[in-house]
Amino acid sequence: MRWSNAGHPPPLLVTPDGHARYLELRQDLLLGLRLGVESTRRDAVEPMPAGSILVLYTDGLVESPGSDLATGLARLRGQAAAIAHLPLEDVCDEIVRNATHPGG
Repeated sequence: MRWSNAGHPPPLLVTPDGHARYLELRQDLLLGLRLGVESTRRDAVEPMPAGSILVLYTDGLVESPGSDLATGLARLRGQAAAIAHLPLEDVCDEIVRNATHPGG
């Protein structure tokens, strides 16, 4: 997979064996920010084993009042790794359910 980041939270790659890690790449400017100025975007290539899940999300999923960002990112990574064996639709449902009802 070839990818680039324009200021969004880092994508989370989850392999079928439950290994989860954030794809870290220095963020580029938001798309369209430098209109009229030629710039080159950075991108990266990441192998995706068959059956892997790429979690793309907004900051609202990992940020919450009274908690820091690192805690939210760790929570999402741990949860995604634990449910990687589920069908994709169930993974999405569980991630959203945990974001709206943490710990329950």
